[in-house]
Amino acid sequence: MRVIETGPILPGLDLATFKSSVHIAADDLDDDGALTTALEAAESLVSIATGRPLTPRAMEFTVTRGTWCRWWFPTLPVLDLLALAIDDGAGGWTDQPLDGVWVQQQHDEPQLVLSSSWAGNSAGGDVLRVQARVGYDGVNPAPQLKQAIILIAKEWFEAGIAIESEAPPRLSFGAHRLIKQVRYRRPIEVA
Repeated sequence: MRVIETGPILPGLDLATFKSSVHIAADDLDDDGALTTALEAAESLVSIATGRPLTPRAMEFTVTRGTWCRWWFPTLPVLDLLALAIDDGAGGWTDQPLDGVWVQQQHDEPQLVLSSSWAGNSAGGDVLRVQARVGYDGVNPAPQLKQAIILIAKEWFEAGIAIESEAPPRLSFGAHRLIKQVRYRRPIEVA
């Protein structure tokens, strides 16, 4: 799985919201560069750890082909199916039509469904490349996601400006619990 978005990915939590949500020394609140870096890193960690990107982005997934007709995405929500391709055996991909293919249960256990009429069923190749737009768009994600980002970004920012020598920062119990509450795990890979 990898992000293939060509444009900028909007943050799910802006700097102003972050600043108003934390208690940081007034002098440190002016360090927008360091705060933004901590916030972006925390959002990336939470999105990957939970399988729930806060904002839309194009992603690519590769799936071993077999006799299955239903594949569960490892992330949610899935907004749109963008493209399908099958490996050509020589390091390239052969694009496949989207007719006869759809995403079911986009916001709850999203699944790619390949109908018996899909033209790609007769194509050779061992690997299917799935490109889709995933992430929350116009729907508020679980509040635990944003709270976990705030906690982690604050902890990392404070650890980065600490003068004394400390052990590398670890996720706090609170952030770990928030992530665990909303982590998406697909029930099965294929059927």
